[in-house]
Amino acid sequence: MVRFCESSLGKRGQLWRAKLGPHVIAVLPVTAALLVAVFASPILARAETTISCPSGMYDMLDWMTLDSDLRATYHMEGTSNPIYTVMESGKFYWVKGGQGYPWDIQLYNNNYIYLWITELSWTVPESYKKFTNNTNLSNTNLPLVPRCATAGTPGSTIKVTNTNYDLHTNCSNSCSVTLGLQNSINEVWGPYYYTFGGDLPSNLKTLVISYRYNCNGSYTVCNDKEEYYVTKRYGLVQWTHYVWIPATSSYAQLQKTVLNKLVVGVVTPYFPCPF
Repeated sequence: MVRFCESSLGKRGQLWRAKLGPHVIAVLPVTAALLVAVFASPILARAETTISCPSGMYDMLDWMTLDSDLRATYHMEGTSNPIYTVMESGKFYWVKGGQGYPWDIQLYNNNYIYLWITELSWTVPESYKKFTNNTNLSNTNLPLVPRCATAGTPGSTIKVTNTNYDLHTNCSNSCSVTLGLQNSINEVWGPYYYTFGGDLPSNLKTLVISYRYNCNGSYTVCNDKEEYYVTKRYGLVQWTHYVWIPATSSYAQLQKTVLNKLVVGVVTPYFPCPF
């Protein structure tokens, strides 16, 4: 029998995806940084391709992750917490702390990249949230983007009708939660050319993954929107969270994190619970 979380079921529009910083509420200014000589070689190195996509399509695993020659030595930092990229077979980690946690853990195969696990507590690695039935790459129920995606205004689009997730207060205790109005719609936009400052090149080719959730049945109104700004060489370089304001029929920015600095240091993910 599934146990439901009573405290969460009564909250519509509750954000489930972890924020990239535990306390960041306002837009933080991006200050330009001098390019240190030690970064010159990795920045000029060639980007990698993980699989071969048809012409005009993008391998989103390549765009969402820091390239292998960089992540072996460096991680990304910026206006909030760091992001360490760690690749494993069938999954990758965005680790947000030097202790190996907290993290976002995404699944991937040749068809899709899936949202899977994020932290529940910033300081307790035994607590986490996991989309229901996302186990061992089977029954994955929240595809974020196709593995090979098209860009546009928008390009590839995925509508999801089941956004249920399991909330784990520790490794063994869990309950089921519905993500607001349940529906979500995910799109790939671009490419665009942005200058993020720091150690990143100017006019960097960027794809924007729009993840709108807590949507009504027609997907015309979604109470939350997250945007992942991803680049072929550096992976995730900006994340923004918006909330829908009914009075203005528009989105208002709630949080923003820019990741524009390459910093020496790697971690091993620490996830003490069985998958």
